[in-house]
Amino acid sequence: MAKIIVKPKNKEEESFLTRLLKKMHVKVEIIEESSPNEETQKAIEDVENKKGTKVKDSQDLFDKLGI
Repeated sequence: MAKIIVKPKNKEEESFLTRLLKKMHVKVEIIEESSPNEETQKAIEDVENKKGTKVKDSQDLFDKLGI
């Protein structure tokens, strides 16, 4: 038996695809994957796009943060 993995962007797409496949008599199995929250995803994107603050060392970081 072949498997197809579909990763819908949101719950609305997931619901639509689930209903569509069930109407086609296709077995549907939803597997929830844990994913980072939006703030963490944004931070990951910033790092990948080389955005952010560069510091020389930990003391420089603390100075920039005002700690």
